Amino acid sequence: MKPTPAELDAPWWDDAGFWHGLHTLLDPVRLPFFRTALAVHATAPPSLLDIGSGGGFVASGLREAARVTAIDISATAVVEARNAGVHRVAVADAQRLPFADGSFQAAVCSEVLEHVEDPGRVIAEAARVLAPGGILLFSTPNRTRWSRFVLIDLAQRWWPTRLLPHDLHVWERFVTEAELQTHLAANDLVIRRLSGIGIRPRYWWAALLASGLLKLGRISYAAAGKRIHLEVTDSPRLEMIGYATKAGP
Repeated sequence: MKPTPAELDAPWWDDAGFWHGLHTLLDPVRLPFFRTALAVHATAPPSLLDIGSGGGFVASGLREAARVTAIDISATAVVEARNAGVHRVAVADAQRLPFADGSFQAAVCSEVLEHVEDPGRVIAEAARVLAPGGILLFSTPNRTRWSRFVLIDLAQRWWPTRLLPHDLHVWERFVTEAELQTHLAANDLVIRRLSGIGIRPRYWWAALLASGLLKLGRISYAAAGKRIHLEVTDSPRLEMIGYATKAGP
């Protein structure tokens, strides 16, 4: 099984659609991580730019922690973010942000770098619109053999296990940990924490069961995401999550 055209075309917040599965899968782990980072390193509530917001999963989840502006290259996604309660939205390219230097105290770039042609340019733009001392929150797959096996071979290519659109991820576009660190350092961003995301060991069987039920059509992508319990880990070999701060004046 892989997502049907109807599941892919469904609104981001539709429980029956594919995209809502990303919300139920990722947000229980990335949102608490981002909120904690903001509470420690930013003046509450900071002005925050969500770069590549999609339908507004992260932006809406951070509304109580920050004054959020969301941008995405898709006009449809921006409308969905607005409908989800994100009042400041714009259609814009992450590689050419329409904001002045130092406009925001915080920025988030979650599950975006792996989809753009020039991730270094996106990071440079994020750094440009951050004020000195601002914080950049991020998450993105790591380009490792493990991520190729899990996210490409198992999840997209192999018929018995594939659950994702075959072209959702291109492994060669993933950034490595070293590349990420180089891009951040080149833009005066100092990493404060770099961790990983993985499945909680005791939930592997639940994840396999959820995958099987999804392939049989017994549960939706949103329901499957709820059953696959992710956690922040010490190893970023599959997925990196972290934050960096911009050097002061």
